[in-house]
Amino acid sequence: MYGNIHDDNKRDVQFGKCENIKVYSFYHSDRMNTIQRVVKNVLSLLTTQIILAILSLVLSIFIARFLGDVAFGKYSFANAFPIIFLIFLDFGFETLLIRDVARDKSLAGKYLTNILVFKVLLIPFVFSFIVISINIMGYPESTKNLVYLISLYIIFLSLSAAFKVTFRAYEKMEYDAGISTFFTIIRTGLGILFLFLGYGLIEIGWIFVLSTFIEFIISYLICRKKFVKPKLEFDFSFLRKSFKNALPLGIFTVFSFIFVRIDTVMLSYMKGDAVVGWYNAAYSLVLGFTPIPQLFMMSLLPLLSYSYISSRKSLQITYEKSFKYLFFLGLPISVGIFMLSKNFIILFYGDEFINSIDALKILTWDVILKFLYICAGYILISTDNQKKMATLVVFSALLNIVLNLFLIPSFSYIGSGVATLITELFLLISYLFLNMRNSFSLHIKKFLFQPLIACGVMALFLYQFPEIQLVEKIIFAIIIYFIILFLTRGFSKDDILLFKRLIKKG
Repeated sequence: MYGNIHDDNKRDVQFGKCENIKVYSFYHSDRMNTIQRVVKNVLSLLTTQIILAILSLVLSIFIARFLGDVAFGKYSFANAFPIIFLIFLDFGFETLLIRDVARDKSLAGKYLTNILVFKVLLIPFVFSFIVISINIMGYPESTKNLVYLISLYIIFLSLSAAFKVTFRAYEKMEYDAGISTFFTIIRTGLGILFLFLGYGLIEIGWIFVLSTFIEFIISYLICRKKFVKPKLEFDFSFLRKSFKNALPLGIFTVFSFIFVRIDTVMLSYMKGDAVVGWYNAAYSLVLGFTPIPQLFMMSLLPLLSYSYISSRKSLQITYEKSFKYLFFLGLPISVGIFMLSKNFIILFYGDEFINSIDALKILTWDVILKFLYICAGYILISTDNQKKMATLVVFSALLNIVLNLFLIPSFSYIGSGVATLITELFLLISYLFLNMRNSFSLHIKKFLFQPLIACGVMALFLYQFPEIQLVEKIIFAIIIYFIILFLTRGFSKDDILLFKRLIKKG
């Protein structure tokens, strides 16, 4: 009898072990599937954004080279001025769509339809404000016409965005990536061709408008066939409720763009087109990196939003890992651009833009600040703290305007760069404090010193060997940074294990 009992217990223990193994395997399989899905989405958008940033930079360089600093200043102003008004078309609905549809796919059609209706109704009013404002400011006819064309381009881009964020909510970022890449290649290629043929900014503006209109049509057709079909119905109660929820995000989005773009507008009005050209030659090299943290965190937003209602511990871990990786990536970019600022300006823009070197040395620190405060900001979005974010962004935009008013008259574009850094540092500290108040704190000391040491060694190499060719410098600097980071144990065992699994899983 005792033998049978022993055998039964043994079988029960073995069965229990088998069940535990099954549960363990299922858990880790499910976790790896989630990680793979996130990585696929992140890589789709990041790869696309790298391509878009390069193409945008290439077109900017050709415009600066062919048309000069004054024309490039007009081009930069025309891209900055209308977006201050047209950003009201987005008003946070896209982020709300991604967050809520990730939790409940049945809301996709209702969100998409009402967002489109909202945009279409608002477009005539916003465009009228642009026309009235640019005429009151007394700009020449050529500048006004370019502003009108860029405004139409941004309008079609905003309408396309409603469909693209639907792709993201379904975690099918490859559709967004493919469409954006294809049409940006078309715009850049035609723009460069027209410059070689002797055309100017107005013709490039028409290329932007027509290509983006086609992009809007293609985005609609794909969304209708693959995901959800917009219906010709308007739910005022749903839109009012959504507007109330999106209002903090909308304020956040609007004032974020204001404090990013207002310096260009103020420089144009106070100092002229040439100064705007020098400033934006430097800023365009820096802004190309901004979408990296934006898209990285946007790809994580569905996971972050779900984790907030299912596992706060999982959200905390994702927050720490995201902040760490973005810090490891953003810091060497800032240090590298600072050390090589003269090389970059002369290579890309030529001696005519020599004044841009000092601006680039200041604005390069915009990269690391944006990488970190965008990460902290998306944690606030996923934890439904949009109202507090909105308040901070409004204050930061006003702070940026005040700083520009005081600094531009005496320090010109250098003052604008300093104002930008002070504003972004304020945002970073505020976001970190808010997350800490919500029990999502960071142990920054764990990963602070290793990248600082690695960047120090990298900077010493760049300083000691100025004669090396630029491409070789960059390659060696990257290798040195990651070797030192690895030797100083900047990557934990969990990081290395995660990388190995991702590589193994393909």
